[in-house]
Amino acid sequence: MGKRHSLTNKNTEQENNNNYRNGSKETGIYRNHKDGVAYKLFSGKKESLSLYNSIMRTDYTDPDEIEVVTLNSAIYIGRKNDNAIILHFNMLLTEFQTTFNPNMPLRTLIYVSNEYEKYIAEHELNLYSEYIQKIPTPYFVTLYYGSKEQPEKQILRLSDAYKNKTENPELELMVTQYNVNPSYNEELKRRCPELDGYIKYVEKTRKYHKTGMTYEEAVKKAVDECIEEGILKEFFVKNKAEVISMTIFEYDEEEHMRLEREEQYRKGEEAGEARGIEIGEARGEARGIEIGEARGENRGRCEGLKNQIRKKLAKGKTILQIADEVEETEEKVIELIKEIETEQV
Repeated sequence: MGKRHSLTNKNTEQENNNNYRNGSKETGIYRNHKDGVAYKLFSGKKESLSLYNSIMRTDYTDPDEIEVVTLNSAIYIGRKNDNAIILHFNMLLTEFQTTFNPNMPLRTLIYVSNEYEKYIAEHELNLYSEYIQKIPTPYFVTLYYGSKEQPEKQILRLSDAYKNKTENPELELMVTQYNVNPSYNEELKRRCPELDGYIKYVEKTRKYHKTGMTYEEAVKKAVDECIEEGILKEFFVKNKAEVISMTIFEYDEEEHMRLEREEQYRKGEEAGEARGIEIGEARGEARGIEIGEARGENRGRCEGLKNQIRKKLAKGKTILQIADEVEETEEKVIELIKEIETEQV
C-alpha cells in the first residue's frame, strides 16, 4: 500500500494567508469570505473518498488513507478548487461548476503548478538529481450542474487555447467534464451518495424557485424537504443555517457575474456599433472625395475638349480632322458636338 502524502505545507499555507489577505490581482488569486456548499460537503475524508472512488472507479474503504489537499485560503482565478485529494500517488483535483468554462485547463495548470511546487519543497525533491524524482499522477475533473445544456462527458484541452495550433503540443493538460445534472451520469452519482444527494438538493432549489418563490424561500424549502426525505440528512441538520447562507451567497455571486457579463457584452456591442459608424463615415467621406475628384476631373476635361471642338468647327474642320487633332474617337467628338448644340439652344 502506497505511502500517503499531503500537498499542504503549513509554512507555505501561512505565507499564502499573509500574501492573499488583501487579494492579488497580479496573480489572479483572490480572498474568499464564503466556502461553497459542495466544498463543505466534500471537505471530510469520508466524503472525499466516496467522490474519489466514484470518479476513479476504485473501491477503497479506509478514509484515513487519503489526504485532502484543497487550499482553504484562496481562490485561483476567482474560484476555489472544490476538492483535491491524493491517494496511492494519484492526485485528483475536482471542481463543481454551474457555468461552462472552456478555460478550466489553463486555470488547472496554474493550480496544479502551485501544488507541485509545494510538494517538491515539502518532500525535499532534488530537481537537479540524475534520478527521476517521483510525483503524484494528476487527474483533473469538473462536475458540471449548470442550467445550460452540456454533453454528458467532454474533454477540455489546454492546447485548444493555443494561438498557434500544432498536431502534437509539447505541453498538454486535459480536464474531463462530467455533466451531473438529473439523467446524466447516473452511475457516477450512484457510486457517490453524497454527490447524488447534492444534485437532488440543487434540483429541488431550482424547481421551487421556478414556481415563483424567492430564492431564499426555495433554498429553505429544499433543505427541509431533503431532511424529511433523508437526503444528506445528517449534513443538512448539522449545517442547516450555514448551507442556506452559502447557497444564497453562491446564487448572488453567479447572478452578479451574469449581469456583469451582460453589461460587458452590451458595452462591447455599443462600442462596436459606434466604431463601425465612425469607420463607415470615414470611408464614405474618403470614397465621396475620390468619386468627386474623378468626376470633377472628367468634367473639366470634357469642357476643355468642347472648347477645342468649338474653335475647330469655326475654322470649318471636319469631324475626322477634329478627332485626329484632339486624339479622341469620332464617336466621342460627335457626342460632344451634340452637347455643344444643346447648350446653345
